[in-house]
This record gives sequence, structure tokens and C-alpha cells, in this order.
Amino acid sequence: MNTLLHIDEQLIQQALQLTGLHNPQSVVEMALKELVTRRKTDKLSQAFGQYCWDGDLEMMRNDSHAID
Repeated sequence: MNTLLHIDEQLIQQALQLTGLHNPQSVVEMALKELVTRRKTDKLSQAFGQYCWDGDLEMMRNDSHAID
């Protein structure tokens, strides 16, 4: 997909230096991937403790079907 973006040149240069990447497209793709990963992680973190679990950890630890 081709998209025209107007991005601060100094910001792109800093990102190129910090990442070691060789072109602005690679920097933008990396930034978008990191953003998506971070947002998914944030949503998972927010869900922590929100769901009830009705299992028995002790039974799972001592499960007779476990591989010896």
C-alpha cells in the first residue's frame, strides 16, 4: 500500500540512527508493529484479574496423566 506521509525529518533521522534501519519506510513499519504489539499487550494487562477461573491448581499439579 502506498501512502504519502509528512513526518518530521529530525524524528525520522533519530529513528534511523536508533534502529540502524536504512530507510524511512522500514522505520515506519517497525514503529507500527511495535505500536500494535504494545496495544495488544496493554489490553491483555488490563484484562488481568477480570475473569474468574474455577480450576484446581493442586489437582493439575498432581495430575496422574502427567508425563513422567
